[in-house]
Amino acid sequence: MTEKRAIIPNTFTMTNMVLGFIAIIMASRGNPESIAIAGVLVFVASFFDFIDGATARALKVTSPIGIQLDSLADEIAYGIAPGFIAYQAYLSKMPDAGFLGLNWGMIIAPIFPICATYRLAKFNIEGSGKKGFTGLPSPAAGIFIASIPALPFSRIPFIGKINFQFPIELFVPIFAIVALLMVSEVDYMKLFSDIASKGKAAIMITTVINILLLYYFNMWSVFAFTSLYIMAGIVFYIYRCIWKKECSEES
Repeated sequence: MTEKRAIIPNTFTMTNMVLGFIAIIMASRGNPESIAIAGVLVFVASFFDFIDGATARALKVTSPIGIQLDSLADEIAYGIAPGFIAYQAYLSKMPDAGFLGLNWGMIIAPIFPICATYRLAKFNIEGSGKKGFTGLPSPAAGIFIASIPALPFSRIPFIGKINFQFPIELFVPIFAIVALLMVSEVDYMKLFSDIASKGKAAIMITTVINILLLYYFNMWSVFAFTSLYIMAGIVFYIYRCIWKKECSEES
């Protein structure tokens, strides 16, 4: 009976993976509209990543295989897919590297899935007993990067579309910094895990709010939220480690 109940959260996990895979296929078309859709798919995948763990806990079917499936799905949806989206949208425009027919984008793009994979493996070993995450969670990193190419196609109420395109000179350092934050010692809150622990009502309210934000502000709301989350961790780290000097005491 337990194995049958486990099918439900595992289906959500696989849906997360499938959406990441489809995002890669969409981005491979190469046109800006398809790349933007790929970014939206990465965000949609995060809903299934959010509810698979909550469903497993609610049905009391958490298991080691479920944890491994979740990490493997996350590797595709928030590691490989965002890295490929970034390459198609920006990094492919970088100059030739001068060997093996590679351009610099081909060399830089794998940094993201490498860091995401290491981050997920480290999380599996260390477990989730801590109050927060050490290193930027791969879903937040992947959603942030994948949302950027979708911004020119997103509308804001009373304003409409903002024809804003990240210059590649700005995107490349941001891409590298976000990737490295995944394997850093910067602490981040377990935002959605805390919400899930509050029960079904909190999950429903959060889901409705996210849908409304996505409907009215499109991917700008996703970009803004993930930007604030990423910056909050950096600011708190600077405050804690440089201003209060707590990091040196811990080490």
